[in-house]
Amino acid sequence: MPYAKTAVFWFIGLLAVLVLGFWKSYFAVFFDGMHGAHHAHGLAMLAWVLLLIHQAWRVRTKNLAAHRSVGKLSILLAPIIAVSGVWVTFHNVARFEEPIPPFGYSIFLLGLYSVFLYVVLYTLAMVHRKNVQFHARFMVGTALVFLVPGLSRAMGNYIAPTGLPALTFYQCLWVPLVVALVLLALDWKNGRTRKPFTIFVVLWAIQMALWHLLPYVGPWRRFTAWAASVGA
Repeated sequence: MPYAKTAVFWFIGLLAVLVLGFWKSYFAVFFDGMHGAHHAHGLAMLAWVLLLIHQAWRVRTKNLAAHRSVGKLSILLAPIIAVSGVWVTFHNVARFEEPIPPFGYSIFLLGLYSVFLYVVLYTLAMVHRKNVQFHARFMVGTALVFLVPGLSRAMGNYIAPTGLPALTFYQCLWVPLVVALVLLALDWKNGRTRKPFTIFVVLWAIQMALWHLLPYVGPWRRFTAWAASVGA
């Protein structure tokens, strides 16, 4: 990857966005009796980003033996992220009052679809772990999945109150897509593989379409209502 040497710094930037975005709602109230779903998912996500930083640093310093050894931890961490992601999504949708607004149905979609997308990208990264170009790009994709929650909260908590232009939650949904398109363009320009980021772009675009469509689909509304009852 032409940007492999700088990947570690982008992952550190992602960590900063997540910590900033979740500071008020999670880290600052860590010991205030928060629901177990939030702790499971929050700590698992934090561990994943720290793992990405470590792995990118090992690649940058050409310590591939340590990269492969520590990378095995992802096999344990990935299922925790997936299960806790579904758990916290069910819990969060239960916090909407009846009748659930269209935004609630879309947020529920985003939570479950993010878990689905993360699992797909991680699985592809492991299937292609011996293909550096594919493996690295799919792992970058897992990082992009985590961007929206932290970015949207950072915008709402710190940028919007100052009166400066801030992205809305919906606008934040476009950021991973734009980043993936830029990375895809760079790969196309440099004659490198375009398959991984093409897959990400297509899957994320599907999520964007479903965001608008599913709130008005009966079976999805009934499934969301059931999930809310379970999450409660």
